Amino acid sequence: MAVLVAALAGCGSSGTPTGDSSTAASEQTKTVPDVAGESFPVANNSLNKEGLSAVAYGKDGKEWKTVYPGDTKVISSDPAAGSSTEQKLIKLTVDLNEADVIAAAKTADAAAEKKRLERIAAEKKAAEKAVAAKRAAAEAKLKPKVYSGFGDDVLAISKHDTGAEAMVIRHTGGSNFAVHSLDSSLESTDLLVNEIGPYNGTVLLDGSWSDTETSKLKITAGGAWTITLVPLQKVKSFNGKAPITGTGDDVFHYTGEIGSATFTHDGGSNIAVKTHGLDPDLLINEIGPYKGTVVWAPGLYTVTADGNWSATIK
Repeated sequence: MAVLVAALAGCGSSGTPTGDSSTAASEQTKTVPDVAGESFPVANNSLNKEGLSAVAYGKDGKEWKTVYPGDTKVISSDPAAGSSTEQKLIKLTVDLNEADVIAAAKTADAAAEKKRLERIAAEKKAAEKAVAAKRAAAEAKLKPKVYSGFGDDVLAISKHDTGAEAMVIRHTGGSNFAVHSLDSSLESTDLLVNEIGPYNGTVLLDGSWSDTETSKLKITAGGAWTITLVPLQKVKSFNGKAPITGTGDDVFHYTGEIGSATFTHDGGSNIAVKTHGLDPDLLINEIGPYKGTVVWAPGLYTVTADGNWSATIK
């Protein structure tokens, strides 16, 4: 009896131990909530409210480590729902495997990149098509305009634009052949061609000296003729690295550096060489064969001749 009393006395006046281990154990023990069917983020939040945390595993039993399993649904938990547990980290098995999600993301990225490249290619193709269409429209606008006829005529023409143009003229008759440009009153503004018999040459219409815009030509001819309007952008050019040669009347651009040129002509009638532009000049005006050296600057040139000619830049 004395021993028993002494033992009770050691428990304190109330007879209850000062430290209750069952209460502490209950505070460490948690009940796992049922989160099956919830998305992983919602399930994790439910666990957090109970002082627990979640770690995701796929159906393949492998832990998710690289990406967050946000679009997955929980299949089960370990410990199971309703279990009491002292561990704070709950294993949640979700309906997708991380490897599959990563592979799907890579596939989606590859598909998106393919679409991006296809879009870039389509945009490039469309841009190239637009450029080609614009170029084709510009080329069509500059396409030579051909008129043909026989004998005398007053020919209505339509120039490509205002200002000077080249005219390639051919005549196959044996008598007089003349071409005049006419103003709006049908008065002659320039005698472009005046020859006997066949003719094949290129002349300048509405050159820098002209204030008119020709819309009609007066043609005197004994045979068939053709007149082709050519924009100045389309006439031939040379840069002086090689001589330019021709026969009869012609129009051309010189695109090289200013220098001197030796000009020759073997015909028997008038030989005239003119420059056109802001500072037009009559460089040569002789009768018959000619050989001489003149100053030669970049610009538009016309030659009036009945024979072979050449210009060689020194």
